[in-house]
Amino acid sequence: MKPRVTVLTTVYNGLPYLSEAIESILNQTYTDFEFLIIDDASTDGSQECINSFTDPRIRVSKNEKNIGQVPSLNKGLQLARGKYIARLDQDDVSLPNRLEEQIGFLEEHLDISIICSWEHSIDSDGRKVRDWKSVLKNYGDFLGTILIGKCPVWHPSVMFKKEVVMKLDGFDTSYAPAEDYELWKRIALKRHNAAIVPRFHLLQRLHNRRLSILQGDRQADHAERAHNETISKFSPHQDVNCLAALLRLEKDPCGREYDRKHMREIICALYEMISNVRDKQNLSNNELKSLKNIVYRRLGLGVRYGGVLTRLPSVMFYLLFFGLSPLLIPKVRIALSGFYNKLHEFRYKVNLFRH
Repeated sequence: MKPRVTVLTTVYNGLPYLSEAIESILNQTYTDFEFLIIDDASTDGSQECINSFTDPRIRVSKNEKNIGQVPSLNKGLQLARGKYIARLDQDDVSLPNRLEEQIGFLEEHLDISIICSWEHSIDSDGRKVRDWKSVLKNYGDFLGTILIGKCPVWHPSVMFKKEVVMKLDGFDTSYAPAEDYELWKRIALKRHNAAIVPRFHLLQRLHNRRLSILQGDRQADHAERAHNETISKFSPHQDVNCLAALLRLEKDPCGREYDRKHMREIICALYEMISNVRDKQNLSNNELKSLKNIVYRRLGLGVRYGGVLTRLPSVMFYLLFFGLSPLLIPKVRIALSGFYNKLHEFRYKVNLFRH
């Protein structure tokens, strides 16, 4: 009888955190799973660590040579026997109720194809340092987050329907290490829905050997490429890269910056993009409202009402536009981001002290 879920882990030199990651799966309250571990030719004793566990639910496939995480993930997808795939990184920890509650959520919400859960970040010593909580109310939230260049679903705690991902040919290796964002956007464009389970199910470990740190620039470049491709599907304009950069709150790539004439062109492209998304993706009124909220909460009221503001005299336009969309000013954005992170860290420490 096939297991309900496959927990898929790829391992490459996973010490010293690998043992704790494996134990966190074996100690789940839900027991009908297979634990598929792809050992990507590790050289640090990870294989011996894996072999020290004798649980029959563990299946190990060892690569003869190191092929990388994404090809290993695709190999795991081919080998997996579960209806659902739950991902676990080699240095993270799944909390005991993760599988039970995630499977329960998927089976209660048949229109959902992919989920993740709230996460705690922990440091290298296992101390909680931050909480990550979000919500996806509907498909408009899911696609809207894709359109602003952000991951709507967090890969460390993800669970998805295997059938859906296999029909999309799995992860695209050419986008590594931004393969998760690229896959989520293909899932969204195929009109599948996503959700975030409002429970803490994962401890995501922060340390200086994480892939997002070691390959941060490459990850950003490949995520940008995937995002530009997404926007181009809904915007035929030659300014599509400028529109994509605006949605990511990045510097205008054509060098014209955000002068009034250029801003009018980009805002017109934005309005048309949203209209095309509505028609091509067959959005309901609630989904369209959610998508617009995602976009304009990021870009600000200056962009939302830019069609009117760009008709004002230059001085008045710049004062009102950037006053209502301050995140478009790089120094303001950096300052506010730093302040937000410090405030979040302070609030987290205060909450810990209270408890």
